[in-house]
Amino acid sequence: MRVDILVVGGTLRSAPYVMAPYSTVCLLYDENKKMLIDPGSFVTWQSLEQSLKARNILPEDITDIILTHVHMDHIFNSIFFRNAMVHVHQKYRARDYSSFGPITGQLYSMVVSGWNHVNMLSGGEKLFGFVEIFYSPFHSSDHVSLVIESENMGKIFMPGDICYTKVDYYEIAKGYRNDEAAHFVRQASKNCDWIVFTHDEPLKL
Repeated sequence: MRVDILVVGGTLRSAPYVMAPYSTVCLLYDENKKMLIDPGSFVTWQSLEQSLKARNILPEDITDIILTHVHMDHIFNSIFFRNAMVHVHQKYRARDYSSFGPITGQLYSMVVSGWNHVNMLSGGEKLFGFVEIFYSPFHSSDHVSLVIESENMGKIFMPGDICYTKVDYYEIAKGYRNDEAAHFVRQASKNCDWIVFTHDEPLKL
């Protein structure tokens, strides 16, 4: 299984009206499957479309979506992949999306209700023999982190939003943070070749 980074995540800010984080989007693929990790935000749909078109991949070709957690900057573009099995932590179902706000709640409900096929995770799974799932509820109750064994990038740690950027990782690696999330990140990344951040360029270890 190979991994391509289709979109590098970040944050758009234009005070006082725009605060738009957008997640990194990764493609995992072999001759049988084409999977997206965190298909991303509304602001990156065009970049995602261009990256998929360059690889001759149509939305209906995506077989699976793996979500680190259910926040809109990670999940919005899942609406375009109706055939995909969505792998997501089971706690997403317990959340009251209407409490997010009268408009925000509708948006979340619209996206989540559009998932035609769902595989609920609890942590500890190894999907397809090469994607290891770690329950890491330090950012949200349904948050997971991933360790992926790939052909082209070696062993990849995807912490999700518990470690947004390289700056966050450096603070953790140097011991400036010693909370539970920091201990987990240090341990999980120990034998990896790359860290792929949700809101920054990837880092070769």
